[in-house]
Amino acid sequence: MKDNNSRRPLNIQEMQDKLKEMGIDKSLAHLNASGSSSFKKAKSQPSDPAPTAVPEVLPAASSPSVPVVESDTSSNQQVPVVDQDPAELELTDWCIHVFGSFLSVYETQWEYQYGSEPSGKFIEFANSVDSDGLNRVLMHCHERIQLGNSWPPQMGELWILKDSLTEEELLDSRIRVLSRTAANKIEKWLIQNKLYDLKRTAENKLDGLFKKYYLEAKRLDEKGMLETELPQFLLAANSVKNLNDLKREEYESKHGKALNPRIQQILDSKK
Repeated sequence: MKDNNSRRPLNIQEMQDKLKEMGIDKSLAHLNASGSSSFKKAKSQPSDPAPTAVPEVLPAASSPSVPVVESDTSSNQQVPVVDQDPAELELTDWCIHVFGSFLSVYETQWEYQYGSEPSGKFIEFANSVDSDGLNRVLMHCHERIQLGNSWPPQMGELWILKDSLTEEELLDSRIRVLSRTAANKIEKWLIQNKLYDLKRTAENKLDGLFKKYYLEAKRLDEKGMLETELPQFLLAANSVKNLNDLKREEYESKHGKALNPRIQQILDSKK
């Protein structure tokens, strides 16, 4: 086992005293002047680790002689289907007509909001609307102006308004439903299922209730769940007739209003 004191560096003066004890009279001042400073510095600073050699990696573009191999991932990954960019849609005469129709209604306010020429999103909207849809949206715009809203609708509102009935169309439909003169399948369903409630609603609440029922019928029609053909002898929940009324009408259609002969015979026997 090594002595820990042997690892401690000796002082120059101590070394010189030990040499004198051994009979060697020699000065060690030259070590104190030159070598001791470098010795202390070497002992105080730990030796730096040798730098590891890092191989230099050149980019693929700097070595044209080495071909770059790309991994083929087409067999494992599916390429997503990208829809056509609205900015790449073709500007047609119909689109110009639709854009000009709104421009003639709102003039500078339309140009301020949508610009002086159709954008890609507007071209997409114009291609999805027909002449009836365009007239409906323009009617909505006139109704908004009459109510004091002079700014054109946003792009999202245009998509909604092209399939929504105007106030005038709703009023005409309500009159047909209340008078039992249906013009389409939705109005026929309203007559069969909602007429009882509509006729018992106050006038100031009738407009909102009819819009609610009409929207309900429209959603059922879109899902294919709108049934208007009722089975025989099936009465509505709030019908003004019952099964006895239907049987009486059936009998009167066959025998008239005269009593059944068997019933008439019983009545005659009691006289």
